[in-house]
Amino acid sequence: MTRLMPLVMLIAWLGALAGAAHAVPADEDVPLVRLKTDEGAILLALFPDLAPHHVANFLHLARSGFYDDTYFHRIIEGFMIQGGDGNTRDFDPRNDGQGNPGLADLVTETERDQLAAIEASLAERGYVASLLDSPVFLKAEFSPTARHLRGTLSMARRSRPVDSAGSQFFICHERGQSTAALDGKYTIFGHVITGMDVVDRIVSAETDPSKGRNFPANPVHITGCEVMTGVASLAPDEQNAYHEMLRTLAENDSVW
Repeated sequence: MTRLMPLVMLIAWLGALAGAAHAVPADEDVPLVRLKTDEGAILLALFPDLAPHHVANFLHLARSGFYDDTYFHRIIEGFMIQGGDGNTRDFDPRNDGQGNPGLADLVTETERDQLAAIEASLAERGYVASLLDSPVFLKAEFSPTARHLRGTLSMARRSRPVDSAGSQFFICHERGQSTAALDGKYTIFGHVITGMDVVDRIVSAETDPSKGRNFPANPVHITGCEVMTGVASLAPDEQNAYHEMLRTLAENDSVW
């Protein structure tokens, strides 16, 4: 005879799942990044419980200055703006969208010394190697419950393999058919708190078809990144905006 799970145990199990799915950092632990751009600032909240490796990667690149002087190279109104490619610094649109961080952007000093020793050992055996120039990719951290909404921060990647994210990210402009198709297929790791007016200006700018269908004629640059921790580090209106953002996510069934 099949034994049915007691109702009390079932309720407890479902409650535990719901609690885990809705995990967000305590207010004092929320990682925050203020992207400063030519058009104004975009304040982002990151969610390490949702995508811990993507959050750590984004914070490292923001702190190190990797994103400084890069620009948003792809804009599609009603869909998203994409940036974070180090290749955009050379003002050659032909390689935009192809750049990712290399080992040199991510290793510690100890790891750098170890790689230099490996290169030296290879050189003694007649090999030429430039290990620090090797690209590094992130494993996907897809969520079955988080949704791409207006203001969602997600990671760009190659179509294949899926474990191919690096530094490029995108911010969703609107929730539509194209955006919804990204759910569960791209790694969501944060959300805009304030600055969607900046996103609106970036995405609605004139494009330059001679450089690419979605390439902006006058790209907007990231001029710097400010990394903070804790909602208390924000101005009162930004703190209110953060909690309003969490309510919006809940209302739209984007489970974090």
